[in-house]
Amino acid sequence: MARGKGKRTSTLALLGWATFTLLLGLGAGLMLGQQGCDRRQAPGKREVPAPESKKPEKKSAEPKAKPSSEAVRPQSPEPERPLPRLALVIDDLGYMQPELVTRLCSLPVSFSVAVLPYQEFTRDSADIAHRLGKEVMLHLPMEPIGYPGPGRDPGPNAILYNLPEPEVRRRVRMALDGIPHRVGVNNHMGSRITPDRTRMGWVLQELKARKLFFVDSRTEKDSVAYDVAEQLGIPAVQRKVFLDDDKAFPEMEKQWDRALKLAEKEGSVLIIGHIYPETVEALEKLVPRSKGQVRFVKASELAK
Repeated sequence: MARGKGKRTSTLALLGWATFTLLLGLGAGLMLGQQGCDRRQAPGKREVPAPESKKPEKKSAEPKAKPSSEAVRPQSPEPERPLPRLALVIDDLGYMQPELVTRLCSLPVSFSVAVLPYQEFTRDSADIAHRLGKEVMLHLPMEPIGYPGPGRDPGPNAILYNLPEPEVRRRVRMALDGIPHRVGVNNHMGSRITPDRTRMGWVLQELKARKLFFVDSRTEKDSVAYDVAEQLGIPAVQRKVFLDDDKAFPEMEKQWDRALKLAEKEGSVLIIGHIYPETVEALEKLVPRSKGQVRFVKASELAK
């Protein structure tokens, strides 16, 4: 009996050991198999956490802004509008005392003076004006309507309607030769001559030969002088305002303001006055207050 019981114990021990060995082998196989699967899924790489997803930016239909260096660049100011031009012409120099001419020409702006030939102070007046930087013109005497009535005398050696062509031309040349420094011409009186194309043609051809410009003083509304000058290719300009038909200061101020408005509207204007003491005094007030409103120029700068 003792021997049979020992055999049963030995057999149970063997079975237990075999079961343990089998279970151990199965566990090892499962572990090795799991590692092989892991190596096949991501050989030699560490898993990295996926980045957070970002919403796609919407594309703008407008172009992207330029670099900041350009964006912050200050805008250039718009160019200032040029001032309108005002050409002032003072007629009848030649018979007034040089002191008044000096006072007139001391005004610190550009303008032109028209000098009568054959007068006591003709040359002195032209010399003073030229020395003080003013533009000198010949103030050419021409016959007015109503000549030879009172107040209708244009002066010696004037261009008269009944003169033949050679005499008209000779008188123009003689008057030109009597005015030093002259670079242009305007008419003194002349309401009988300026509406006549033939006679104005004779006069203006003499000016063209000396390369002078012409100012039509418009002493007659039917004047054709400016048109004839244009046809001949002579630089020319027309008067728009008379300053001193009335020598009272309020009236001159009114005409001056009218000239300023015309200059603003049209870009330029030519105004004519005379060398009266009242006119010089008025200009000493009107010119300084007009700086910054207009640019004072010589008559030749408007002639085209």
